[in-house]
Amino acid sequence: MNSQRQQTRLRRHEPGSDYRVSVEYLGGLEIAVSGIVTGGLYRFTPVQSVQQVDPRDALYLLASGLFRVAS
Repeated sequence: MNSQRQQTRLRRHEPGSDYRVSVEYLGGLEIAVSGIVTGGLYRFTPVQSVQQVDPRDALYLLASGLFRVAS
């Protein structure tokens, strides 16, 4: 008896390049950070504490504790 194995391929779903997450910087000073995944530069100031961030970079910013998802 020959048994055939079924192969399942999983594809990681990548969001479109125009998809962004609103991220708010919680600090009181100006800061510029480079996205770990995209290499994009994000600048946050007390006046502009919310920026649109690539979701792949947002994961790392949020994990730092200095940022939160903007409401």
